Order: sequence, then C-alpha cells, then structure tokens
Amino acid sequence: MSSLATIITLILSTSLLVGALVFLFLLKKNGQKLLNQLTDKEADVQRLIKERDTLQNQLMISEKRDEGVNETEKIKTGIELTLKKALKRAEEENFQKNTFLSNLSSEIRTPLNNIIGFSSLLETETSLIENKELFEYARGISESGDRLINLLNNIIDISRIESHDMDITIKPCAVSTIISSVAQLYVFKANDQKIKFNIINKDIPDALADDKVLTKILGGIVDNAIKYTEKGFVNISTGFEHKTNEITIRVKDSGCGIDPTYLKEIFNAFRRESPGYSAELQGTRLGLPIAKRLVEMMDGAIEIESKKGEGTTVTVFLKAEAKHDEQVIEELEESSAGEETLPRKTKILQDLNIFIVEDDMMNSMVLVQMTKGLGKVTTAVNGEATLKIISDQELKGERFDIMLFDINLPPPYDGVKLMQKIRKLYPIYQQIPFIAQTAYAMSGDREKLLESGFDDYIAKPINKNELYTIMKNQLEIH
Repeated sequence: MSSLATIITLILSTSLLVGALVFLFLLKKNGQKLLNQLTDKEADVQRLIKERDTLQNQLMISEKRDEGVNETEKIKTGIELTLKKALKRAEEENFQKNTFLSNLSSEIRTPLNNIIGFSSLLETETSLIENKELFEYARGISESGDRLINLLNNIIDISRIESHDMDITIKPCAVSTIISSVAQLYVFKANDQKIKFNIINKDIPDALADDKVLTKILGGIVDNAIKYTEKGFVNISTGFEHKTNEITIRVKDSGCGIDPTYLKEIFNAFRRESPGYSAELQGTRLGLPIAKRLVEMMDGAIEIESKKGEGTTVTVFLKAEAKHDEQVIEELEESSAGEETLPRKTKILQDLNIFIVEDDMMNSMVLVQMTKGLGKVTTAVNGEATLKIISDQELKGERFDIMLFDINLPPPYDGVKLMQKIRKLYPIYQQIPFIAQTAYAMSGDREKLLESGFDDYIAKPINKNELYTIMKNQLEIH
C-alpha cells in the first residue's frame, strides 16, 4: 500500500512540476513583450519631457529677443498653450505607465505566488519520500520563481526612480530593529548553505531614513552576500561616526569577490562583470545601482570594497537623528542570527483560529498549506461567504484569532470594504489583526492599506517565513 501511495505522489508531483515548467516557459516568452511595452511608454514620457524643455527654451529666447512687442505676446501665448498641452500629455502618459506597471505587477505576482508556493510544498513532499531527483526539480522551479519576482521588482523600481516617482518618507528609524527583520528573512538561506551569519550591533542613535526602503536595500545587499558566498561567513555590523554624525551599516562576506575592472562599474545599471552566460554571473545587476540611488535619495551614501577570491564589503552611510556626545562607544551587543532569530513556531503561533479570504483557488491552497500547522484554518472566496461564517462563529461564541484577506475580491466587497464592514458589525474585531495579502505591490500600496485600517501587509508571492514573522508580530501587538 505504501508503494502505491509513493507512486501516486510521484505522479502528482511530476504533473505539477511539468505544469509549472510550462507556465514559466510561457511567462518568459511573453515577458519580453511586456518589457517592450514598458520601454515604449517610458520613451513616450521622455519624448514629451524633451518637447517641454524645447518649448521652454523657445519661450525664453522669444522673451529676450522681442520683449515688449505685441508679436512676442502672441508667440508667448501660443508657446504657453502648447506647453500646457505637452505637460498634460506627459502627465497622462505617466499615469498610463504607472497603471501599466501596477497591472503588470499584479498579473505576474498572482501566478508566481502559485508557482513558488506549490514548488515549496513539493520540496517538502519529495524530501519526505526521499526522491532526490524530483526534489531538485522542485527546488529549481522555486529558485526560478524567486529570480523572476526579483527581476519584476527591480524593473519597477528602476522605472520609478528614473521618472522621479519613488516616494521616500524620511524619519528616525531604529537600525537594529530593521537589521533583525532582514536577518529573519535570510537566516534560513544562510543555514542551508552552511554559512555563519552574524549580527554585531553597537549602541547607536536612530538613523534618518525611510524604514521600508532601508529594509529593501539591506535585504538586497544581504541576499547578494549569501548568494555569492559558498563557505565562510556573512556579517552585518553597525557603527556611529561622531565627526560626521553618520550611522554606518556594514555587510561583509567571505565570498567570491568582484573583479577590480568591474568594481568601477558596479553602480551602473545593466552592466555585468562578464558578457557570458556563466551561472555564477546570471542576473540583471540592478540591485546595487537601485540601492545607491535609494540611499542617495535619503541623503546617504554607499561604498563597496572587494577583492577577487577573498570577499566583499558594502557599507551604507546614513545621517543620524541627532548629534551625540563624542564619547567612544565600546560595548557591543553581539547576537548571532542563528536559531534564536528564526521565525519558528513559538507559543504565540500555535493553536490559532485562522481565517483566509482568497478568491483564487490556487492561492488559497498555498496559504492553507503554509498555515495549517499553526492551528485551525477556515477559508472563504468572497464577502458574502465571509460575513456568514463570522456570523455563525459569533452565534457559537467563537471568533478568529487572525485574518488574512486578499484585496482583489469579487464585487460587491473588495478586501478593504470587507474588513471595514466586519469591524463595524462586530466591534470585537477591532482587536483582531487583519493582514492584507495582495498582488498589488507598488510604491504607496502598503501605506494606503494601513491607512484604510489593515494592521499589516504582505505582497505576493508570499514568503512563508515573512508571513510567520508578520503574524507573530501582530498577535504580540494585539
């Protein structure tokens, strides 16, 4: 009987793997078309900006040459009218580009969530039946999905930066807290590669930065450090430069290092260390150029030192919140990002009553598989079913501990309206954490969802460790 179960599992696993591979092929095939559309829209915006600048120059020349002449007034009026039209077209093109990027993000993230989620589940199942070949296939699909989502994020980020459409909110940030959250996401990857992953924090003031942007920057730097380190260590350390009133965050690895000729071009977008197709050098190389631009937008700086075959050190400099005493801080609060930093199932993540609202069947299945080990999981596909389930629970004197709501639900309720309706009808749910999970992950989306009443937000494709961390944090808060 066990042999039959193994055969059935192998058949199902193989079928899912083949289906995922086919989808990845189709996604790659259509990806260039989507990127071309994005490039065309960006070119239109740049063309209109140049047209605007040309008209402004003509206006200035005309004013200097024929000041006080009626003919000049007519020219000026005509140019101003043309300029207004050009600006309006530029604004419309920019709006269309942002809409396109938002839809592109959603359309790719939703199926990628399924691919990454199921491939992760297949890794677990194939490891249990000890099928090494299928396990490697599943891991390959998962890694391919991760690379696609990173590419999507980088393309969107570089486009927004180039069009000056990236929102940055600078405020005092606890650097140690941000580093800990980044470590929770990457400690598993470091452990899998048998790399020593250490955090060395000094007692430093808060940095003036955008906490979400800084988390993204450090995440990308740490991901690169682990990716290109086969053995040895990755260390994250902090410091405070009294003379310049700057916070320093240093990520040092003992990896493969960077060729000195390429090091000069490391912050130039789309430049590669080698024009070849070596697996070691795959990628668009957008991570560090994006990081540099984002750090500079926060009035900071980034430096990199590397020696081929010995390792790389990336240092981020940020302004401190306030000038501190010139006293030398010697005590280090050393903590290893080992087992104690893992987002494991602590007591707070046990015996939960979890409610998942998701209209996409595959996404719902992934979320159920991710959370079923934490307690009882209930699902619904729309607002009406959700309200009925909650009403039935209330009649029994029961309620849910945590709510995971998709935002793009069928009418008449989207995720925001449904959450607000529940909290209005059942005030007790004001004390229950609501987490938004959505394929829309553009700049400002998180802030809009938090302002609408959600307690936290996670973007698709959903990372299990990140989900556990968010759930744990929200349950502790509430």
